[in-house]
Amino acid sequence: MHVAFGRVRRKIAMKTLLRWLSITLYLYALGGHPATAQNAYELGEAALQLENYEEAIEHFASAEKSGKTLARLGYAYSQLGRYADATRAYQDVLRSDVSEKQRVETEIAMSQALLGLGYIASRQGKFDDAIRRYTEVIQQGMEGVAEAHHNLGRIYAGRGEIEKAVTAQQQAIAEAPNLAEAHYHLGVLYSRQQNWQAAIAAYQKTIVLAPMMPNAYYQLARCYQQTRDIPETEKAMQRFRALKTADTEIQKHLEAVFTADTDEKAEALLKLANTYLKHERYEKATDAFKRIGKYSTSDTQTAQVFIGLARIALEQRDAKQAITHYERAIELGSETAEMYQNLGMAYMQNRDAENALKQFHRALEIDANLPETLTMLGTLYAAKNKFDEAETHYKQAIALTPKVAVAYHGLAYLYGQHNRNLEKAVELARHATALSPDSAPYYNTLSWLCYKVGRYDAAETAILKAIELAPDNPLYQEGLAEIRQRGQ
Repeated sequence: MHVAFGRVRRKIAMKTLLRWLSITLYLYALGGHPATAQNAYELGEAALQLENYEEAIEHFASAEKSGKTLARLGYAYSQLGRYADATRAYQDVLRSDVSEKQRVETEIAMSQALLGLGYIASRQGKFDDAIRRYTEVIQQGMEGVAEAHHNLGRIYAGRGEIEKAVTAQQQAIAEAPNLAEAHYHLGVLYSRQQNWQAAIAAYQKTIVLAPMMPNAYYQLARCYQQTRDIPETEKAMQRFRALKTADTEIQKHLEAVFTADTDEKAEALLKLANTYLKHERYEKATDAFKRIGKYSTSDTQTAQVFIGLARIALEQRDAKQAITHYERAIELGSETAEMYQNLGMAYMQNRDAENALKQFHRALEIDANLPETLTMLGTLYAAKNKFDEAETHYKQAIALTPKVAVAYHGLAYLYGQHNRNLEKAVELARHATALSPDSAPYYNTLSWLCYKVGRYDAAETAILKAIELAPDNPLYQEGLAEIRQRGQ
């Protein structure tokens, strides 16, 4: 990965990216009229964000020539391994005149060119030349100093100059504390020095900043193994294997997109987008969904795009956006039980109980065997104080999924609220804690119900378990005091 140059531009806000993607789709809808020089740069930027480097080159080539355009053109060439073309573009940047009006823009472009030339030199094994380029960025205090230090650190590490490499990565972190790659490579260097605790700290910081980086978990596991912390070793390795499996699946679909013919591209992108979504790579999934519009004229595929974007919005708790996307998919003719269930959940997030009820019932009309939908209906009817409806839906959910705790807990709580079937409620609550033994609220409910039926010892045992699981919850402490007072 071209760490130095790529990250400078990845700071572009997603809102800007999506705006220019909309322009791209609009131009295609008009019949593919060529972009003007005025907007060609922005279209090239959008293509870069989607890693569509060939298209980016086309746009930058038609854009107004400037330092920033040439720098981005060089980056696109370098990502395709066209180093001679990239070098020419970068060198043209360095020959640019710096006018007072565009001084900042040109200086940023020059920094990117130096970083880019350093990257190419490093890839070609010309490490002294790479060091010279990176050092120039640092000495001139240009944009990208952190990336320059980081890349120097990698070169020094490759040469076995560990102390210089450590210093370089520390300087990178001082300039950019959130540069995950610098923390990761610092961890690698500490591991080489057998400074396991320092390495663990560096990898833990990496994971906070880049939780989807599999190698950080692998290296962390190795360090824990050295310190004989077996539980943490196994935990880190489990996460590594999961992420590695995800990366393998994603890579397969990336290759399918790359090799697909134009008429197959939309379907390949749809599979890629859903794979990103499956593995919670939401930004990548959004990008892939947005690319589909360029290749597809099918309402069915467009509806799938809106469904995918809705699921992302729902996961990110943007209920209003999720509702908008789902309703657009419905307008395009897409109707599935899962979609109506998720739309109901979006309305619940948006505190719109009436519309949530409607969507859940629509889901059941398509598929009556949806335990999650039945449970949500039970919850909504309980909130509306409709006992019979709530009880019916909770029981149906339990019949379908006898090993899922949430419906047992919901029904137990319903009985407790209405002072009905309290002995049965205790039994249901106890079953919920058995199915979900790490849920403090479930133990709290069990304690409350035991208290209601006069089983104070059992109530105290349950509330103590809730406190063990959630020691900072003051309500549990108050409950314990009340139980002990009543039980005296």
